[in-house]
Amino acid sequence: MNSETESIRCMLLPLSSINLLIPNSAVAEVIGYFKPTALPDCSVWFPGVVVWRGVQVPVISLEQMCSLDTVIDTAIIGSRSRIAIIYNPEKDAELPYLGIHIQDIPRAYLADPDNMESGSDDGLSQYLLSSVDADNLARVIPNLDNIIAGLKVEYTQEKIDQLTL
Repeated sequence: MNSETESIRCMLLPLSSINLLIPNSAVAEVIGYFKPTALPDCSVWFPGVVVWRGVQVPVISLEQMCSLDTVIDTAIIGSRSRIAIIYNPEKDAELPYLGIHIQDIPRAYLADPDNMESGSDDGLSQYLLSSVDADNLARVIPNLDNIIAGLKVEYTQEKIDQLTL
């Protein structure tokens, strides 16, 4: 391994058609799936909010947000579904966490820059940074800043005030 590059411990978060590649340090916890409490007048990719450790966490379906899941109108909820609680990279006190609906138990992944192809953003949504598919695992790096910005359009204080948990 090159002394200038270090491997990064990551998690592969399985969605229906892709695997999100996220550093371990960005994942607060992975919890069992339970139906989020819906907010009024929200997009289909934002099913609602869950309470995790006393904090309201908005949950998204990233594939629907990115329009990757064109065949299925709603996210698949199966016995292995989970919610990955992700830290907001902006350290926003109003929105410290984001929940991402995933389809299965995450897997550990050691991202070694020497063994990965450089990423490409060709044809990707604004919510995805780069595809690093060196071995047909469809690994994609999410653009958390854009995801949070898109979520803030839906997850407004007005809607939060109408929420009853």
